[in-house]
Amino acid sequence: MKLSRTATAGLIAAAALTACNTPDALVPPMEIGDGGQPVSESDMALAQGQQSSYGQTSYGQSATVAEQGYATQPQNSLEAQAAALAAGQGNPSASPPLYGDQPNDADYPAAPSPGGQTRGAPPSQLQAPVESAQPVQVTQPVQPSQPAVQAQPEVAALTPAGAAGTIRFLPIIGAPVQSVTPLSRQLGAEARGKGLTIKGASDPASEHILKGYFSAFGDSGTVTVVYVWDVLDSGGNRLHRIQGEEKVPSAATDPWAGVPASLMQQIGTKTIAEYTSWRQARGG
Repeated sequence: MKLSRTATAGLIAAAALTACNTPDALVPPMEIGDGGQPVSESDMALAQGQQSSYGQTSYGQSATVAEQGYATQPQNSLEAQAAALAAGQGNPSASPPLYGDQPNDADYPAAPSPGGQTRGAPPSQLQAPVESAQPVQVTQPVQPSQPAVQAQPEVAALTPAGAAGTIRFLPIIGAPVQSVTPLSRQLGAEARGKGLTIKGASDPASEHILKGYFSAFGDSGTVTVVYVWDVLDSGGNRLHRIQGEEKVPSAATDPWAGVPASLMQQIGTKTIAEYTSWRQARGG
């Protein structure tokens, strides 16, 4: 009896291994017992009958599928997907193909892309936008040829400040107006006669400036007039000094009242003469 039970258990184990190694029988036909209760001969016969029926049904179904040309959807497992791919079926978990056997493009309208391409078209139908490859020519403005600059003779221009041959007189210090008036007229006439240009007293554009100091005093019926002229440059620096004196008989109480206009004109003539002599001596 013990030997019979051992043989029965071996047959059950062999049947279970055979069911696990069969490619088409992925799920065991029944639960394997946990060995809690002994297996009788009737249980063994029942198990063999169910296994034989399941194997015939599986192979019969495979033959029917082969004849019809299509297969039912296999289970979603790695083994089922591998078997489906080997039989020529598509992957049940994969998405539909992008190109080829897909519905008409009219069934799936797509917005045109900026380049004029339609989304969803096969790569062979996509065309890149044609761009003009012609080089852009930039026209440079034609500059007229400049004639050769001819050498011009340099001309010494007279600058406003310190212009040669110009002179101006500052207000005379020490002499009254009645004596200065004939003196000023004589100075202007003599200067113009020597080719000099007289500038205004406030005009800085002159080569030289003449600043005069006068004094008069009486002694024993004689009036003596003393004069001093400082010759300045345009910046106010003294370059030369002209000085002298003139005497005239007079018994007037006021010395300047006894000085005639002719004496002042004589002083003006001597002043311009000495100035021009000095100017010529220094190369002016």
